[in-house]
Amino acid sequence: MTGLLPVLTALMVMQGAEVTAGVDRTSLRVGEELTLTIRARSRAADPVEIMLPSLTGFAIVGSRDMTEVAIGGASGSVRTTVRELQLRAQQPGALLIGPVRARQGVSVVATEPILVTVDSAADRTTTTLSPLARSLLESTPPPVSRRSDRVALTMLVPSDTVYTGEQVDLIAAAWIPRELGERMRRPPLLTLVTPEGAWAYPATTSSGVALSRQVGGRWMDLFIAHEVVFPLTAGRLVIPPASVEYALPVSFSFFSREERYTLRSDSIAITVLPLPPPANATNVVGEGLRLDLQIDPATSRVGEPVEASVTISGIGNVSLWPEPALKWPTGFRVYPAQTEVRVATDAGRIAGSKTFHYLAVPDSSGNFVLPEVRYPYFHATAGRYETATAPPRALAVAPGAEPRAARILPPLLPARGELAADGLSRRLGW
Repeated sequence: MTGLLPVLTALMVMQGAEVTAGVDRTSLRVGEELTLTIRARSRAADPVEIMLPSLTGFAIVGSRDMTEVAIGGASGSVRTTVRELQLRAQQPGALLIGPVRARQGVSVVATEPILVTVDSAADRTTTTLSPLARSLLESTPPPVSRRSDRVALTMLVPSDTVYTGEQVDLIAAAWIPRELGERMRRPPLLTLVTPEGAWAYPATTSSGVALSRQVGGRWMDLFIAHEVVFPLTAGRLVIPPASVEYALPVSFSFFSREERYTLRSDSIAITVLPLPPPANATNVVGEGLRLDLQIDPATSRVGEPVEASVTISGIGNVSLWPEPALKWPTGFRVYPAQTEVRVATDAGRIAGSKTFHYLAVPDSSGNFVLPEVRYPYFHATAGRYETATAPPRALAVAPGAEPRAARILPPLLPARGELAADGLSRRLGW
């Protein structure tokens, strides 16, 4: 066995394709990680597109994509697409990993959802905020509520103008008077709706008080929902209204019934600017990107495969970073292998690394050089284009080893029945 078998798996079959989704554990604590493995097998020629499920309460910290094609006999070839996601639990409770959808041609199917139980970590009454979210909440003036309970809901964004591919933090903040929050039997439920035309990372919802502020001599506790999105196209990006649901007991009795309330915020429009000219420079937006090119081994023989990888690391939308352009010398057959993504945060900003793996087979001997790799990108904060580079790598290829016998081998013995026929043919001159 090369790894743990999923302890819970959802299966769906469509037109000869088999789609499964499984996790390696269904019980963990806040801050711990689990692996979600999605596997699609098909005998059809069309590739299977895997669509990520809803991951409320989890953060994606890494991913890996692999595709294998096994060529059989009369049964034909089987294409297997595997996607592994490393998920970190960010809030306690019974969290649901939504159905995994897969599309092949015009057919779309979905697996069953997966239930995961997340226990609380150390006792804590507040939720950890990223520096960006904390700064935005502390600098925002308190809202004016016309409700009798003084509950308010605000939707916050750092700026109303961004570049295509630049990070946008969406924060919904519910302002709850402290004396009112102490009466609630459960925290309020905040909901963010992902805008269309944007790549979104799973939203984080506070399970406790994220921040407290004194307003007019009274303490207000803030419960938040935080989502990071990256606009994909220039134009007008509309952020749908957020909502908060909470319940208050009618009386102070423990068995008193509750009255439920729902508040909605206003929608917000953000202007998304196209990247400045030259338009064909790049469509990558990032900050402090670095390249690392590795070849193993640096010396090989003709016909022996060489493993190579190039890693891009820095701040930006790691998941959508495209593959760098590697110019292999003539005489190499190159096959793309798996792609690995590791997502992290840097002072509240999405960051991480993306590694592209290759398998190269040399067809001729000699000393070769894999030239410098250049990766241009747009630095949105500085407003200029920059380039990450990796230095050249030398590769020595020796002639292939030809198999030779240790001594002269005798001729093969004739099979039974061939001795007489061979003598007869020589006598007749055949």
